[in-house]
Amino acid sequence: MLNDTPVEQIVRREIDAVLLIDEGQSDWTLADPLLATGLNSLMLAQLLMQLEATTGVDPFGEERSIADVRTVGDLVAAYEAALAGSPEVQRVG
Repeated sequence: MLNDTPVEQIVRREIDAVLLIDEGQSDWTLADPLLATGLNSLMLAQLLMQLEATTGVDPFGEERSIADVRTVGDLVAAYEAALAGSPEVQRVG
Protein backbone atom coordinates (compact mmCIF):
# COMPACT_ATOMS: atom_id res chain seq x y z
CA MET A 1 0.00 0.00 0.00
CA LEU A 2 1.08 3.57 -0.65
CA ASN A 3 2.78 5.51 2.13
CA ASP A 4 4.97 8.63 1.97
CA THR A 5 7.15 7.18 -0.78
CA PRO A 6 7.41 9.53 -3.79
CA VAL A 7 5.58 8.28 -6.87
CA GLU A 8 8.75 8.42 -8.97
CA GLN A 9 10.49 6.06 -6.55
CA ILE A 10 7.54 3.66 -6.61
CA VAL A 11 7.43 3.62 -10.42
CA ARG A 12 11.20 3.09 -10.64
CA ARG A 13 11.07 0.26 -8.10
CA GLU A 14 8.18 -1.48 -9.87
CA ILE A 15 9.77 -1.18 -13.33
CA ASP A 16 12.97 -2.68 -11.96
CA ALA A 17 10.96 -5.48 -10.33
CA VAL A 18 9.18 -6.34 -13.58
CA LEU A 19 12.50 -6.29 -15.45
CA LEU A 20 14.16 -8.34 -12.68
CA ILE A 21 16.80 -5.65 -12.15
CA ASP A 22 18.22 -5.05 -8.70
CA GLU A 23 16.69 -1.85 -7.31
CA GLY A 24 18.80 1.17 -8.22
CA GLN A 25 20.82 -0.71 -10.85
CA SER A 26 18.82 0.41 -13.89
CA ASP A 27 20.23 2.96 -16.30
CA TRP A 28 17.03 4.39 -17.79
CA THR A 29 15.79 7.94 -17.13
CA LEU A 30 12.41 9.64 -16.83
CA ALA A 31 12.83 10.92 -20.39
CA ASP A 32 13.22 7.42 -21.83
CA PRO A 33 10.32 5.85 -23.72
CA LEU A 34 8.69 3.08 -21.68
CA LEU A 35 9.66 0.45 -24.22
CA ALA A 36 13.30 1.65 -24.17
CA THR A 37 13.52 0.51 -20.54
CA GLY A 38 13.23 -3.08 -21.73
CA LEU A 39 9.51 -3.47 -21.08
CA ASN A 40 7.42 -5.32 -23.63
CA SER A 41 3.62 -5.11 -23.81
CA LEU A 42 3.08 -8.03 -21.41
CA MET A 43 5.54 -6.56 -18.92
CA LEU A 44 3.80 -3.19 -19.21
CA ALA A 45 0.49 -4.81 -18.33
CA GLN A 46 2.14 -6.49 -15.33
CA LEU A 47 3.69 -3.15 -14.31
CA LEU A 48 0.31 -1.39 -14.42
CA MET A 49 -1.25 -4.10 -12.24
CA GLN A 50 1.59 -3.81 -9.73
CA LEU A 51 1.34 0.00 -9.68
CA GLU A 52 -2.41 -0.19 -9.14
CA ALA A 53 -1.93 -2.63 -6.27
CA THR A 54 0.76 -0.44 -4.71
CA THR A 55 -0.89 2.96 -5.15
CA GLY A 56 -4.55 2.00 -4.96
CA VAL A 57 -5.43 4.05 -8.05
CA ASP A 58 -5.95 3.43 -11.75
CA PRO A 59 -5.15 6.64 -13.63
CA PHE A 60 -6.34 5.25 -16.95
CA GLY A 61 -10.04 5.82 -17.41
CA GLU A 62 -12.25 7.91 -19.62
CA GLU A 63 -9.94 10.95 -19.77
CA ARG A 64 -6.54 9.27 -20.04
CA SER A 65 -5.36 6.22 -21.92
CA ILE A 66 -2.18 4.23 -21.43
CA ALA A 67 -1.59 4.89 -25.14
CA ASP A 68 -1.06 8.56 -24.23
CA VAL A 69 1.86 7.62 -21.98
CA ARG A 70 5.12 7.58 -23.90
CA THR A 71 7.90 8.01 -21.34
CA VAL A 72 8.66 6.89 -17.84
CA GLY A 73 8.10 10.50 -16.77
CA ASP A 74 4.63 10.46 -18.36
CA LEU A 75 3.79 7.37 -16.31
CA VAL A 76 5.02 9.03 -13.12
CA ALA A 77 2.94 12.13 -13.93
CA ALA A 78 -0.18 10.00 -14.53
CA TYR A 79 0.11 8.39 -11.11
CA GLU A 80 0.95 11.69 -9.42
CA ALA A 81 -2.19 13.23 -10.91
CA ALA A 82 -4.23 10.21 -9.89
CA LEU A 83 -3.01 10.37 -6.33
CA ALA A 84 -3.63 14.11 -6.19
CA GLY A 85 -7.31 13.33 -6.80
CA SER A 86 -7.75 14.56 -10.34
CA PRO A 87 -11.38 14.13 -11.43
CA GLU A 88 -10.48 11.86 -14.35
CA VAL A 89 -9.01 9.25 -12.02
CA GLN A 90 -10.80 6.06 -11.13
CA ARG A 91 -10.01 5.04 -7.53
CA VAL A 92 -9.62 1.34 -6.93
CA GLY A 93 -11.02 -0.55 -3.96
